[in-house]
Amino acid sequence: MKPLHLRAVLLALLLIGSISIASSQAKIKKYSLIISNVSIIPIYKDTIIRSIDLYIIGGKIEKIEKHDRNAEFKLLSDIIINGSGKYLMPSLIDCHVHYGGNRSLFGLYDSLYLKYGVTKVLALNGTDSLLEHRKRKNNKSLYGPDIYCSSPRNNDSLMTAVQADSIMKDYKLKGYEFIKVYSDLSKSAFNEFSEKAKSFNLRVLGHIPQKVGTYATLKSNVELIVHAEEFLYNPPINYFMGEITHPVKPNEQYIDQVADSVFKYKKLVSPTLIAFKSILESAIDIQKYTNSVPLRPTHPIATHWDWSPTKSFVPKKFNKTIAINRLQYGYDYQLKLVKALDSKGIVILAGTDAPTIPGLVPGYSLHQELQLLSEAGMPNYEILKSATLNAAQFLNISNVFGTIEVGKEASFILLSKNPLTNIKNTLSIKKIVLNGKEYK
Repeated sequence: MKPLHLRAVLLALLLIGSISIASSQAKIKKYSLIISNVSIIPIYKDTIIRSIDLYIIGGKIEKIEKHDRNAEFKLLSDIIINGSGKYLMPSLIDCHVHYGGNRSLFGLYDSLYLKYGVTKVLALNGTDSLLEHRKRKNNKSLYGPDIYCSSPRNNDSLMTAVQADSIMKDYKLKGYEFIKVYSDLSKSAFNEFSEKAKSFNLRVLGHIPQKVGTYATLKSNVELIVHAEEFLYNPPINYFMGEITHPVKPNEQYIDQVADSVFKYKKLVSPTLIAFKSILESAIDIQKYTNSVPLRPTHPIATHWDWSPTKSFVPKKFNKTIAINRLQYGYDYQLKLVKALDSKGIVILAGTDAPTIPGLVPGYSLHQELQLLSEAGMPNYEILKSATLNAAQFLNISNVFGTIEVGKEASFILLSKNPLTNIKNTLSIKKIVLNGKEYK
């Protein structure tokens, strides 16, 4: 055999070297995003895990590891977020929002929700327009939160069971997930919804219909009561707002009785304290209150929902001292009721009713609601769960959302301050990550 020419040997060595380098590079996994050296609030338990590197691929958490200060992150990802000194928690769910009928505002709602880290919402009083908007968003032609949608409110005091059955068929065909029952709904229609909704793959939530009452509603297949105030307007409390002179305050002896019944029948409650508080503050001084939130009264959302002193229903309905006092008593009562519900282990879901009442700002008002749950006496960890894991479990998505774990959706809020020490720190937002991408 003739010896190889020196040039051929060198070429062979270069080829082997290049193959080796290529093979080595092929073994390096590329991540779409890395968040380095961050403290995570995983939500699946009450703790902070510090100095973590989070690796994301395709919108999901691929790997969670202790921070490696020697890691060559630039080789592993083109996008790296330095989380040093910051706190990472799952993004939020608002379990009571409205989009209304003005389609031109839908995009404004969406952008505000994402701005404040709300990446999923449960829309009540749904419309066909909102279902179409959701379809476009799901097809990736729009940016916005994932929308779960109830039917329009069912409030017909004369609705028959036959009519209710026909309506459910229509709701199922259109793609609603929930049936919303309202205050004046007939008892026969309510019972039909309660008994037959599951056969249409629909779930029931909403108000407490006055013809049904608190205890019959709790015994029914309704899963979620969407306001704490609903308990005030029905037996045994029977406390109404307005210029009624007696009783001056709702009777506190019923708080434990109601809470025990809610627990017994395993119902969930979305207190929407911020909605009631906004009515109270608007009744006292609507202009001062609406000027205190990060949405000007001249904004299209504010003008559409009549935030002005001359157009809003609030100062017209509650324009006397006795009416405002009763609002205050009703609000104070709800704080105590929410405390009792939480103490008994009842699952609380954070919701806002935004933007239907003056001062309610999509996204921002969910952070206000969390602060009011704190005012009611709920621990900060339980409050965070109300807008993350609890809500995800209710929406049947907790296998993919609501906690920071491998395999879960990579949608986060990066905070500069710890919300477990002060719930107001949920507003110390530095960045929003939406499905593995930084939202700007």
